[in-house]
This record gives sequence, structure tokens and C-alpha cells, in this order.
Amino acid sequence: MITTYTDFRQQLKSYLDKVRNSHTPLFVTSATGDDVVVLSKADYESMEETFYLLKSPKNAARLLQGIEDYEKGLGKERSLIDE
Repeated sequence: MITTYTDFRQQLKSYLDKVRNSHTPLFVTSATGDDVVVLSKADYESMEETFYLLKSPKNAARLLQGIEDYEKGLGKERSLIDE
């Protein structure tokens, strides 16, 4: 979604509801080029967690290998242990 600062101010609640419900970022443009992106808190926290997990090259390689193994059908279903 893309809108202008003026439109964003006029329809703030509507835009925030759309961002929160659709999990789609909103790009708010300005005439000066000082654009902003609006994200839901849940999406922001998810993005931060992903950045954290991928920050370590060793951890990133392990996660990417796990995804590759899963896509090749090498994953194993396990049940959680209740304590």
C-alpha cells in the first residue's frame, strides 16, 4: 500500500487498521522525499527476531540448512514433551 502524508493524516485510523489486519506495510510518501514505512507491531517484532537469528553467520547457515532439508522431505515430525 502507498499513500501520501496528507492522505495518511486524513485517514489515520483506516490506514492503521489496514496495516494491522493485512500484515502489509504502508509506504507514506512526502514531497520532500522523507518517506516512511508503517508496520504492525507484530510484523516489526517478527522482522527483528529474523534479523537477530540471521545475524550470526553460523546460526544463519544452520537455519538455512534446516529449511533446505525440510524442503527435500528430510524433516521429522516430533511431539513436544509436556513437563
